[in-house]
Amino acid sequence: MEQAMLTKDSPNISYKPNPLRVPPGTVTPQEWEAFSRYNKERADAEMRSATRLREAIAAQIAQAKNDLEAQKEATELEIRKRVHEVERALDELRWQKKNTEDEIAALEADIRELERAIKDKVNPNKLAQTRLENRTYRPGVELCRDEAQYGLTDEVKQLDASTRALEDKCRETKAAWNRLQDQLHRLDEDIKTKSISLDIDKQVIDSRRKLSIYRKPSAETDRNLLVTGVDRSGLRKILALADQ
Repeated sequence: MEQAMLTKDSPNISYKPNPLRVPPGTVTPQEWEAFSRYNKERADAEMRSATRLREAIAAQIAQAKNDLEAQKEATELEIRKRVHEVERALDELRWQKKNTEDEIAALEADIRELERAIKDKVNPNKLAQTRLENRTYRPGVELCRDEAQYGLTDEVKQLDASTRALEDKCRETKAAWNRLQDQLHRLDEDIKTKSISLDIDKQVIDSRRKLSIYRKPSAETDRNLLVTGVDRSGLRKILALADQ
């Protein structure tokens, strides 16, 4: 029961043995005041230490966010540079593909011309060989190696040589056509791969644009507090930072 509640009519009052004794551990008012002042000063020191700690935490969080923002911007810059490089590479590949397709078309025209030229040599060669063969059946002294015989012989040789040269050129052209087809296939594969890579990088940029690792404070005062780390309001700011 509190001392102020006791009266002379309280039921629980009584005589006490040696009420004038001084209990062990009793302190003087000066000692009580000194002890209370010490506890207060100690509590104030702890509060100041806690405040400095909160300010340091807030400053570290703000610095960490600044570092993350700087890293985010650097990463996005590198991604954008990569996108630009891939776009330039794709433009170059598409230009090479068009040139390759044009060259393939030109070779196909050459092949058709060569095959036509070879075909055009067939009947003249057959004619010359037939004439030459027919002259071998001339009777008696008429089987003469005259100028006509030599002319037909030279004509067959020239036609054979011309046909072989055209056939060699046709094979060479077809080999070049095959090489260009292989090159065109490689270009198509490279364009496909780079296009997929470009689409992915663009999706990454779009996703990163939608996400933000830094939420701007609603007021200029709050912004200054976060940047400088001077947070006098206590745990609320720290929790707010942690929630961002």
